[in-house]
Amino acid sequence: MFPDLPLSFPMGGMDIAFYVVALVILLTAVCCVAVKNILQSAVFLIFSFVTTAILYMLMHAEFIALAQVMVYVGGVVIFVVFTILLTSHLGEDAFTTKIPRVFIAFALSISFVFVMVKCILPVPDLANGAVSAPADYSSLQNFALRLLGYDQDGFIIPFEVVSILLLMTLICAITVARRSKEEIAEEKEASK
Repeated sequence: MFPDLPLSFPMGGMDIAFYVVALVILLTAVCCVAVKNILQSAVFLIFSFVTTAILYMLMHAEFIALAQVMVYVGGVVIFVVFTILLTSHLGEDAFTTKIPRVFIAFALSISFVFVMVKCILPVPDLANGAVSAPADYSSLQNFALRLLGYDQDGFIIPFEVVSILLLMTLICAITVARRSKEEIAEEKEASK
């Protein structure tokens, strides 16, 4: 029925693990945008980032997986969760969604998946292509030397930009979570 399917989709142990992790990433990403509660959306975002780190581990990019967890899960998303917990009232009504918007988003998503599958399936060499990078290309020592290098192959400027991004996220979370004196006074009077 599908003669090209074994060439396009090899079914070894690593391949099955890849497909399972990719399915979990897709499900958690869809749940992140589909749920109405902001806190639940942030939790699904955390799961999506962690499974993305697992995908990096399957590709033997340990440092990228560690950076994924530290920067996105440990940095940005945790600041977002703290901001949500400090500033929002979780008992309030959730966002309302309109059915036409959901239908349009679903139709666009399905068409995007169809185009991706249509473009990927005709390429039989996609799954069994040879690795062109050297064996120690993604080792921690070589990656650290390239990350902190300031020559033509170095990435010191993007490294510093990421640190500024984390600092700005922290400042924004503190600014959003800070309450004014009037809000504190109103809350004290409401509790009496």
